[in-house]
Amino acid sequence: PIVMADGYKDFIAGTVGGFSGKLLDYPLDTVKVLLQTQNSLATSSATAAESASNHATRRTVQETASKNVRNIPKSLHPPPPSQIAAATGASATSPPVYRGAIHCLTHTIQTRGFLSLYNGLPSPLLGSMAENAVLFLSYGHVKKALGEIPGENELTLLQLSCAGGVAGGIVSFVLNPFEVIKVQMQVVNATRNNNNRA
Repeated sequence: PIVMADGYKDFIAGTVGGFSGKLLDYPLDTVKVLLQTQNSLATSSATAAESASNHATRRTVQETASKNVRNIPKSLHPPPPSQIAAATGASATSPPVYRGAIHCLTHTIQTRGFLSLYNGLPSPLLGSMAENAVLFLSYGHVKKALGEIPGENELTLLQLSCAGGVAGGIVSFVLNPFEVIKVQMQVVNATRNNNNRA
């Protein structure tokens, strides 16, 4: 039988765990980003509609003022923003594309295929593998530094908590660059896909 040092076992277990976990978790993370992005796109559509409304209102006021009319009848008051937005083709509030997480998931699979849920996966997959490998490895080393000897000297709950906290702190330095890249790739993909639908 092959005998491995505990550090290697921790590293390999963390790598396999990170790979498996990210494959299961990534589609749900993509759905989350799609839902969050649709709200920001709806906000930018509403801002465009408001801008069109303000422009039309200013134009109406300028036309009325140029005629030097002192008592403006109500019939000449500018129309409400919703009417202006409808007349200019912009919507005051854009209805959301997705009604919820399940609708987003099924809609994405139907319109773009199942594999589209994994767009931008390589960076977060590597990040998750590295994160868990470093987490397991550092957790094992910190436990040993605190005096754990399996079967002989077990650590207290407080010591185990400290080991987990130190390992988590170490992992944050490994994980952060991968998380930044992952979110940027998901937002770019979601924005590109939403613009293609429009």
